[in-house]
Amino acid sequence: MKLILHIGMGKTGSSAIQHALRANAERLMAQGTEYLGMWFDMLDPRFRGVQNQGQFFDLPPDEMLRATDTLIEVLRGRAAAGGVDSFVLSNEAFSGNARAMQPMITRLREGGVAIRAIGYARHPAAWLPSAYVQWGVRDKVDPGPVQPYATKARKLVRWYSGLLEWHRLMGDILDVRAYDKAGDIVADFAQAAGLALDPPGTRVLERGEDAEIVLRALFNSRFPKHVLPQAFDRAVLPGLDGVPRLEDMVERCFDYSETSAIIGEQAQLFERFATAFGFDPRDAGKTPPPAPEMSVLRDRLFDALLEISLDQAQRIRQLERRMNLLEKNGPGRAD
Repeated sequence: MKLILHIGMGKTGSSAIQHALRANAERLMAQGTEYLGMWFDMLDPRFRGVQNQGQFFDLPPDEMLRATDTLIEVLRGRAAAGGVDSFVLSNEAFSGNARAMQPMITRLREGGVAIRAIGYARHPAAWLPSAYVQWGVRDKVDPGPVQPYATKARKLVRWYSGLLEWHRLMGDILDVRAYDKAGDIVADFAQAAGLALDPPGTRVLERGEDAEIVLRALFNSRFPKHVLPQAFDRAVLPGLDGVPRLEDMVERCFDYSETSAIIGEQAQLFERFATAFGFDPRDAGKTPPPAPEMSVLRDRLFDALLEISLDQAQRIRQLERRMNLLEKNGPGRAD
């Protein structure tokens, strides 16, 4: 049996690779390979999800070995049932947990499982801003307000040492590849793993618009502890993709460029109007008004939004007072 570990780093196309592995499940099975996903929940459901994976990495060495024995049995069972001899696990968190995973990998190799670990590294000038948005803003892992880029980036840059730890402990199974030279990251991973994969049709987990990043930073800074992206998604919006741009709405509402053509298409209508009423309204020589100046419009909209926000804040405070009174005094005693 063979086990391929895609170990990250994060922000090097991991989501695209995982999406492609899921989407190519049938094609992989035809190649004798099964994608196991991101987690070790086949060992215990409590290891499933980003919030719970730390429980797996924190297993003491003896428990990690028992978990590995269970994993070997799981792989043998799936191999027998599905006619496969190769498995893939992909999780970018693996890159920073070489020490925790070393007992498992040693036991797997002793059990006859051939293992390869494939990782990617990206130029830090591109990786650090991307990683900061992901783990400094979107998924705020540090306590307190969102940290400045310079502060957080000095912590994030140490993540490169995770691949060095893999190299030191298990370098003979490790293949670290240059993300910036890969071109199509899915195709590069498929080549490295000896698999055939259809790439995803669209980009996966894009960083989002700059305006969304600022909104998330403002929102997440309100909370003293770890804030997952879903908190902003539920309370505010999942992204700006569905939010219309002001310029687009202004163009929709104030683009009068086809006015002359519209009037010309109804020439007979206006001629009948002139015959019926003795004057042609087109003779007044009018032209459509100009489109509004964007800077003036934005300032006026800001005036309105400020007033709306203050009014809503007052109404919410009044509702909170009434709710507090209801909780204190019971129904019918809110006044």
